[in-house]
Amino acid sequence: MESKLEKYFIEAAGKRNEDFVLDNPYRIIGFDGPNRRMGWAKKIPFQRLKEILESLFPVINDKENFVFVGMGGSVNGIKPLFNLVNKRGYYTLDNLDPNAFLTLVSEIKDLDKTLVIPISKSGTTKETQLLAKSLKVLFSKSLGEQKWKNNFLWMSDLGSFEKLDSLGWSGVKKVAIQLDDDDDIGGRFSCPHTLIFLLPLFLSLDRDFEALENIYVSFQSLQNKIRDRAYSLCENYEKNKNAYFSPIIGDEFGESFSSWIVQLFQESLGSKDDKLSVKTLINIQNNDLFSEILLGIAIESKMVLLMSQMYFFQVFVAYYAALKEINFVDQGYVEQYKKEMGLLEGQNSKDNAGLSKKIEEIINEVKQNINYNQKFIEIVLYFYPSIETIKFLKDKFEKEFNDKIVLLFIGSDWNHHSYQAAFAAKDTFYVLLTLDTFNTDIDIVPKEIFEKNIETLNLITRATYLTIKDKAVYCSLNLD
Repeated sequence: MESKLEKYFIEAAGKRNEDFVLDNPYRIIGFDGPNRRMGWAKKIPFQRLKEILESLFPVINDKENFVFVGMGGSVNGIKPLFNLVNKRGYYTLDNLDPNAFLTLVSEIKDLDKTLVIPISKSGTTKETQLLAKSLKVLFSKSLGEQKWKNNFLWMSDLGSFEKLDSLGWSGVKKVAIQLDDDDDIGGRFSCPHTLIFLLPLFLSLDRDFEALENIYVSFQSLQNKIRDRAYSLCENYEKNKNAYFSPIIGDEFGESFSSWIVQLFQESLGSKDDKLSVKTLINIQNNDLFSEILLGIAIESKMVLLMSQMYFFQVFVAYYAALKEINFVDQGYVEQYKKEMGLLEGQNSKDNAGLSKKIEEIINEVKQNINYNQKFIEIVLYFYPSIETIKFLKDKFEKEFNDKIVLLFIGSDWNHHSYQAAFAAKDTFYVLLTLDTFNTDIDIVPKEIFEKNIETLNLITRATYLTIKDKAVYCSLNLD
């Protein structure tokens, strides 16, 4: 049976502020300033998706490798898809550390058969532009001054195409993120509803339209049932003191799906209400602190299950936000560290690097600054860590702080998924770590390209620290 809230949600799809009935909560909480953000509630016919994909055949048809470049919601939803299909030739890049670039390039044997797909709603996301331009230099050097353009496809809002041209991408194929060419879907709600998810899905299905249609139509047929399930859980949790949620997912989607979910909850609900603490931990069961959120619908196809879980968590957030009167589509505090970056730019890059310390010194500094009420520690790594480094750091902190819950994230991705929640959080202490020495001795592109990327990475780290320094430490990690 359709609830009143579900009715409001469906009515909000694509509407302008003046078109809403006055008692529809999404008239207020479904807008980021003047910008509409409920476009993901629309249902777009499969035929429209097919037409768009067919228009891309000239640029995708002879390619065998695909590199998706972006930050936060522009790339996090693609990673669990690739984890699920488990095929060679599909990559993502979202880290300014030169080692991430080197790791990617070392796996690609034929640049001529590779398509780079940078994704940015605005077209101006700083990290995405830097990474895309780094690849542009590599491809131009290898394929020639003009031919490289055949190996790039920009995905952006339709209104950002001219801006991309002014930034050096004139002559490169561009395609709108949304299937209806609109601009009313924010990054964390773009998967699985837009080309950000549906293009890599199509490619991973070996460009099989019949297989794609079966998945797409099956997913759409489940949406009513998914919304009913989300509403029933929201009713159960509406009166909870804190928004401590544990989405329950399967192991088959990999750790990357966890990052996508964390972004959805943390950025949508975090720092929106002074009385509401927000924390999202995946697969925590039978815990008095965290409320479980489980789709609980049997779905045979793993890809349909992935898409359905994405939609389920999005709808849950939308319903919960309506019940709590929270604007879940904006992320105003994210602008704080960006403003700080603007103030720091132009300073010597060494001024923006943290004091070099070994892990023992960092732990001692945390002990001196953390307080009893901060029950979470978030370690944020502004570099490209090895699996061994991640395990080493997490083990060290868990041993020294066994009364805290220790979480570890990758830097600039964290800024796009958890900074919003961190800004006003009172229950978490943050450990922001860059490296004291980055590897720039890589001859595949000029050294100054990597130096610029590292400078930006350090700038992001320092700017982030300066805006939350009352509950954070900031150091350059010495791993020697």
